[in-house]
Amino acid sequence: MNIEFISNAYTKDGLKLPMVHFESSKKDICVVCIHGMCATIIDNYFATVWGKLLSQKNIGFLYEHNRGHSIENDIEMKDGTFKRCGCMYEIFEDCIYDIDLAIEIAKKKGYQRIILLGHSYGCNKVIYYYYKKHPTILGMILASAPDMVGSHKMLQPDYNELLNEAKENIENKKPEKLLHKQVEDYMYMSSRTYNNWYNENSNLNNLPIINNVQSWKQFKTIDIPILTFSGSNEEEFYLQLNLLKEKACNCNNFEYKIIENTGHTYQEKELEIGNLLYQWISKNFM
Repeated sequence: MNIEFISNAYTKDGLKLPMVHFESSKKDICVVCIHGMCATIIDNYFATVWGKLLSQKNIGFLYEHNRGHSIENDIEMKDGTFKRCGCMYEIFEDCIYDIDLAIEIAKKKGYQRIILLGHSYGCNKVIYYYYKKHPTILGMILASAPDMVGSHKMLQPDYNELLNEAKENIENKKPEKLLHKQVEDYMYMSSRTYNNWYNENSNLNNLPIINNVQSWKQFKTIDIPILTFSGSNEEEFYLQLNLLKEKACNCNNFEYKIIENTGHTYQEKELEIGNLLYQWISKNFM
């Protein structure tokens, strides 16, 4: 098994995004993994376990740092300058550039077929990417898929006040101005990002699990096999996997599983889930 750190890859808009590649000796299938909100490619141990297991079974695994990694960061640009990024400043639709790059690198490494895997907020990105580009990929893995907008409204009682503040700052040509208080008691967020994520017509609202509204238009376009799972110790909205199956009306191969006695990062269940991934891939695509 060869583990490679890729540090010379740039998105179409010029951001340098490193990746970890767990190489398969057989260049056929590669799982491209998109991390969640504020995460990094070094702090999710489960992805390391999955990458190692799959590569040993002749399936490549590419884990990409996206522009939303960490709460705040400065990413080097192709021209040598730096751009302030991270969750505080991320624009959801820019995930297209990041996923494009990861797939491009996987293909440059010789892999012929791609599976997209999102964890948490990464699931919303993978769904949106498929909706916008309808790429030629084998399947989609959704690990702990969240209702980002619904859960935020539930956790943020002054949501309308913050949204109005964000819109006012944007109108006053101060889109990078931070909101006056932390979002969900977790992080400060720029007005532009808050409005982008949580406005009434946000593209991020593509898994409306909590309110179970009818706006599942992105999710309904998925017509490739889906595997989704969550840990049994996660919040209730992560566990509505039967609802996801119901809403995936164009997917005729949908599997889901609740992983018992674990949470959002699958502690002590990493290997079990790695084997679940392998079994699903081998059954459907090998």
